Amino acid sequence: MPEALYKYMPYSTAEIVLTNQTLRWTTPATLNDPYDIQFDLQIDLDRDKALELTLDKLWRIINEQLQCNIDNPIAKLIPHLQAMYRHQPRDIFTQQMGKGIRESLAALDEKIIKTREETRELLSTIKILCLTDSPTNQLMWAYYADSNRGAVLRFQDEPGADSPYRMAKPMNYSPNLPALFDEEGFSSLVSGLSRLDTLEIFEHLIYTKSNAWSHEREWRICSGDGRNRQAPHEDLRFGARELTGAIFGCRMPTAQRQTLINIIEKSYPHAEILQATPAGHSYSIELSRLEK
Repeated sequence: MPEALYKYMPYSTAEIVLTNQTLRWTTPATLNDPYDIQFDLQIDLDRDKALELTLDKLWRIINEQLQCNIDNPIAKLIPHLQAMYRHQPRDIFTQQMGKGIRESLAALDEKIIKTREETRELLSTIKILCLTDSPTNQLMWAYYADSNRGAVLRFQDEPGADSPYRMAKPMNYSPNLPALFDEEGFSSLVSGLSRLDTLEIFEHLIYTKSNAWSHEREWRICSGDGRNRQAPHEDLRFGARELTGAIFGCRMPTAQRQTLINIIEKSYPHAEILQATPAGHSYSIELSRLEK
């Protein structure tokens, strides 16, 4: 995890955040990416291959060449299947068990639709805080900090306090929507070799975005449903010493900059104040310290 995380914002938001000592945690519907946490994990199976792999793994479990995952409900059926098929020819097993697995594959689409609807509903109320590890991202200054007229606030763990920033996780950027499972994953689940990890599925949904957003270098904190499950967002208080710095955009008006300096001097005297300026030697942003 980086030493510090940053939040870009326009001047009006920075004034509210610094005055109220709160940060806004948002729900998926309020985010600017329509896919964010509200996409469906993909399932694109070669059904014949999935059937073949499932039968092979199940046969090997029955003959104790592989071990079933005890957390998979199939584990309870293995002794019964062993009694039925251990001394049977493989083709009898394949014929009889293949019928049931084909039926599972046929019912998969309907189950997937229901599961996706339930998952979207569960995740629609979670509260997240979006941050980044870079305070000099020119696109972020343009998009989120009012074309360089806003500010970037720097947050770090407060020693001895239960700061949330240590729970931040980097986003995984991908050109394609992530898959719930492929033929190998499906066959391992249906044969009993693995179990469905709900937490892992939610992690994929919460911490994966299109690589079109990779320039943001986002880190994200999820707080579950927050304090009010139905609220579209929540403004939660942060520790004063968790704010360790403020960076003013190169186009921020002098009067607004002074207003923020006054608030910081009063409520966050320990915080470092920095000024962003265009570099004279390259297309980049430089930071210099402002004396209070």
